[in-house]
Amino acid sequence: MKTLVLTKVFLLLPVLLFAQSLKIKGVVLSASDHTRLSGVTILEKGTTNGTYTDSHGHFSLLTKKANTRLVISYIGYVTEEIKVVKEDSLIIRLKEDTKVLSEVVVVGYSTTHKKEVTGAVAVLSGRVAGLDIGVSTKSTDASGFSSTRVSDKVLSAKPQLSGGVLTAGELNDFSKWKLWSDITKNELSEWKRQWQINPVERYTAQLITEEGFPVVGATVFLKDRQGALIWEAKSDNTGKCELWNNLFSTSKTTKVHLLETIVDGQPYQIQQPRLFQEGINSIRIRQACTVPSIVDIAFVVDATGSMGDEIRYLQAELQDVMTRVKDSLVSSKVRLGSVFYRDHTDEYLTRKTNLSTDFNTTTRFIQDQRADGGGDFPEAVDEALKVAIEDLSWTEEATARLLFLILDAPPHGDSASIARIQQLTKKAAAKGIRIIPVTASGIDKSTEYLFRSIALASNGTYVFLTDDSGIGNAHIKPTTDHYEVELLNTLLVKLITKYTQVADCKAQSASLSRTTLNSKTDTLSGAYQSTSDSLTASTGHTPNTNTFKWKCFPNPTSDVLHVELEGDLKELFVTDMTGKILIRSVPVDQKVALSMRNFPSGVYFLKFFTGTKWEVSRFVVTQI
Repeated sequence: MKTLVLTKVFLLLPVLLFAQSLKIKGVVLSASDHTRLSGVTILEKGTTNGTYTDSHGHFSLLTKKANTRLVISYIGYVTEEIKVVKEDSLIIRLKEDTKVLSEVVVVGYSTTHKKEVTGAVAVLSGRVAGLDIGVSTKSTDASGFSSTRVSDKVLSAKPQLSGGVLTAGELNDFSKWKLWSDITKNELSEWKRQWQINPVERYTAQLITEEGFPVVGATVFLKDRQGALIWEAKSDNTGKCELWNNLFSTSKTTKVHLLETIVDGQPYQIQQPRLFQEGINSIRIRQACTVPSIVDIAFVVDATGSMGDEIRYLQAELQDVMTRVKDSLVSSKVRLGSVFYRDHTDEYLTRKTNLSTDFNTTTRFIQDQRADGGGDFPEAVDEALKVAIEDLSWTEEATARLLFLILDAPPHGDSASIARIQQLTKKAAAKGIRIIPVTASGIDKSTEYLFRSIALASNGTYVFLTDDSGIGNAHIKPTTDHYEVELLNTLLVKLITKYTQVADCKAQSASLSRTTLNSKTDTLSGAYQSTSDSLTASTGHTPNTNTFKWKCFPNPTSDVLHVELEGDLKELFVTDMTGKILIRSVPVDQKVALSMRNFPSGVYFLKFFTGTKWEVSRFVVTQI
């Protein structure tokens, strides 16, 4: 009998080993221009087993099935389903779906169309990455924003906390620069005096090699006529950096005279640089294309008692984010670190674990923390930032340095604390550390203004939790025109991917050379509908809907992108992969010529608002 059992085991052993070791690898490309796509969702059909492509379009997925099907989805592209019968390396080409591009909200491993939107916030419903989202209540406030709360039944169904529960939105004020300028003059104006920070006088620099690649990690200086330093920053993964004049002054006193960078001992200067609203300051650098491989990520978390309603969920979300980042950024050397902080009279002021490739150390450190202490509204944010910015071992040469600041309260408002916040913000920018605040329940408009300003000053973005998850106390809605709600873990992974995506010098050179030499340029075109009767809602009349056409060419372009369109469009925008506005242009006689000669090779987006929705078209710049 024993012999028979052992024989069966040995006969089954190869099958079991095969089932456990099937590894699917591949790369995902755009079918139109062969660009490698990062952040693409790869999901084993009928399961929650999935992954994302890294910054070079590569993915790796383990499965226990000898025959399985993969579902490949990405914003703005047609979802593909392929059959995999053996361990193999796949080349997957996705076709663009321009009808969907402007109407998608990312949620978990899938995408949900805006089937129900009031004002601007999409309602989350259905099944997301194995999470049932049940709707119990729905309300619309006076501002027109809609919110949906997850039912208690759903939340209590998972006693073991996991990621994919908290919901959040993002405000990238670089992508809404004119709106930011307007609201800081009106709704949020009183807070710039309180915090003595006013990110308005902005200078953007674009560093590009002579071959057309972005220069990553170069230090750029903004100086006055006497040569005194005003601001210092490092060029990011797109070769851009943001510099500020009179950031900590409510009255303009300093005048900018020079923008300068020194690369390999060679100085490059622009006399009388332009403000952002007048254009981008572009500098050609005599340097070969180089891509740093290190990515530094730190999570700085408020651990005072007021965070008790959300900190356990946040820990689960961060655990999930760290796992997904490790799996997706396989070609990068990712180092993680963390700082937890409380206040001056508590059990401790700050605790930290340094930046390291040992993910387990950071994971254990985060999971071991709990919320306690505090008592008053402000906390020791300045002390936490000091430890994070000065004591963590940030790499000098890195693709990205990201500091996620997760909190529900402002720093202390005394003059000494405000001065420290200013100094640390300036130091973060000089080190190339993007500060990305993630605000939880309890913050007020004053705190919102401060952290949106810090995000701008450090070339970061602003993230806020929302009520849509039904978890925690009430969350204020930010002052803006519209925003989208998605799962927090998905949003953070998306931001990390966006800020770490860099040009693959050899691969991109070969790809773009083939595109330029062996392919004809394309004309991108489309149509949109415009409703002429803006009073439809109040009158009940059927609106007059007109269909207009537009086109842009050539694609790829190395110089000018020509846009021709019908209808009365007020303005057009060009953005980069991070969503940052690079060009804002007003059509003349329904035509626009957009100069791209000073931007590095890569993928860009043409955007315009039709009156009902945003039209988005993806195009390629080749400087080779």
